[in-house]
Amino acid sequence: MPNTSNQPNKNYDKTPEQLEKYRNINVTHLSWSFWSSLVSLFAGLVALLSGVYLVMQGNTGLSSQLTVIGGVLTEFIGAGFFILYSKNVKQLNIFYERLIKHQDVLYAISLAREAQEDHRADLIKAIIGKLLTTNEPPTPPDVLKAILESNTRNS
Repeated sequence: MPNTSNQPNKNYDKTPEQLEKYRNINVTHLSWSFWSSLVSLFAGLVALLSGVYLVMQGNTGLSSQLTVIGGVLTEFIGAGFFILYSKNVKQLNIFYERLIKHQDVLYAISLAREAQEDHRADLIKAIIGKLLTTNEPPTPPDVLKAILESNTRNS
């Protein structure tokens, strides 16, 4: 029974809203990760240069040595942050590519359902075939040619 009242349908799909929230959270985390990496690298560089300056001024005490060591360690930490940032960006891109493929499949199925009755079965078979072969390596041209020739002989 259709919803005739002014109340919104409580059964509608909330997936787009949830995906938007998830996307916003990921973008915020990526932004924080990027800027914390930059701050860490800058702080490490300042500490390293300060320690080198102290050593060049003749202060070879424990404080200058610890400053150099702290600067080097902070640089490694900042580099690690950037590596994690890079991996997170790659994973996020993979996630959104899969979402786009999923959306394309749903759109293709909805179009197939709206097609004329005599073409609908063929369209759905084509979609299923495409889905089953999506992650397979491409078929070599000579194999495709042999398949086409065998299909024309059988027709």
